Amino acid sequence: MSRLLTAILAVMLGAAGLLPGDVGAADPVAKNCPLVNRSYKARLVQDHLTGAVGEAVTLSFTLDPAKPPEGFFLSVNMNLLQSPKPAKEKKPEILTGFPETSAVFRTPGSYRYTVIVSLIAKSSCGGVKTDTIFNGEARINISP
Repeated sequence: MSRLLTAILAVMLGAAGLLPGDVGAADPVAKNCPLVNRSYKARLVQDHLTGAVGEAVTLSFTLDPAKPPEGFFLSVNMNLLQSPKPAKEKKPEILTGFPETSAVFRTPGSYRYTVIVSLIAKSSCGGVKTDTIFNGEARINISP
């Protein structure tokens, strides 16, 4: 009798897409989720930029498709990889955003950043789901 119940339970869970490895597989909403089907891509318009000390340098991004899906937003993170030595004392002022991120540098020289753009969904329960839709580098040369 327990084998019969186990078989029935397995059939029911499998049909609902709830067996391990099938989580969400039967859920058409999950298949249409941009985080599942990875249908969105961002691009940095120019990865080599120039500017001058004290002036804003703008990093521009594009999104394909052009508008984020309803209920989602975009986040930009920049991580410093390389900078002139004195720049570590006078850190650049960076205001991240999408479709534009601006940076003001206080020290001349060459800078290199990892740039990451994420598509984010925030649920009403306080959790978030995210997908990295761009991961690249930006090189910025600052003159005096």
